[in-house]
Amino acid sequence: MSSLPLKRKLIAETIPPMTLYIKSTAIPHTYRYLAKMKGSICPILQGGLGNRLFQFSTAFAVARSKNMNLIIHSDAEITKVFEINQTFTNARELCKGFRKILDKASPTYHKSLMNFRSTENVQLGNGLQSWKYFHMYDKQIKKQLTFRKHIQEIAEETIKKILQRRNFKSRKDINLIGIHIRRGDKVGNHDGFNIASPEYLNKSVNYYFKKYKTVLYLVISDGMAWSRANMLSHVPVEYISLGKRELDMATVVACDHTIMTIGTFGWWIGYLTGGDVVYLKDAAAKGSRFEKILNFEDHFYPHWVGL
Repeated sequence: MSSLPLKRKLIAETIPPMTLYIKSTAIPHTYRYLAKMKGSICPILQGGLGNRLFQFSTAFAVARSKNMNLIIHSDAEITKVFEINQTFTNARELCKGFRKILDKASPTYHKSLMNFRSTENVQLGNGLQSWKYFHMYDKQIKKQLTFRKHIQEIAEETIKKILQRRNFKSRKDINLIGIHIRRGDKVGNHDGFNIASPEYLNKSVNYYFKKYKTVLYLVISDGMAWSRANMLSHVPVEYISLGKRELDMATVVACDHTIMTIGTFGWWIGYLTGGDVVYLKDAAAKGSRFEKILNFEDHFYPHWVGL
């Protein structure tokens, strides 16, 4: 069977480079140099991969809109997963000297956080989990968040083998639906997160089953036993577990549409995949702190579908 072309997550748009700062042995001199230049932003990259993508994307967009430098450490985890070509530096002490601006209420947009001068040097961190911080640079961000070549190749080969096994002659013959089912530490949590129920899986799976003629569901999860036991039996399903989260993520991002449950990891799968995105509209438990800070209009794109 000939090689099956898969949808590439590439945006053919040239992004002008930002000023590159290399590690200096004389930190005071480096500070004096920066003071004469435009301001710089160091995103505080922490938490899971999904959290770090929100932090990077917001810092990227703010640096663009304010014409500031973006400084990313050369050993940052996201640079090992994605083809990020922005400013790199090994001077960790440099960013530590910058003023911190922190977002306390993650899934809500706070425009006032960005009320700082473009000549300042700042660290920007915590949640920042709203598309409103960076939507104006979606195309540029998606280019930055292209998976590294070896990750893409593994994802493509995984899907190719699945389609061959199921006797599909062309990638165009099938609509692939990526599903991320978050379980793990959220099972029995007291933070106000409602994990996906069998009823939600039923609704979301049938949403695509009725909408598209030929579908195949690809499931990744940190609770695969539960996922296997609760996925619908009348639909074609493949379960993906490649041993590394970025490999699983890249495989479902290569799909056409997305079903997410809870968590930022699934949010970014939907964002990077494009196509239709279905999310759990009852993600927050009634009366919980999470319900109080979650603003659906700020967190979920308006064209995504809540079920």
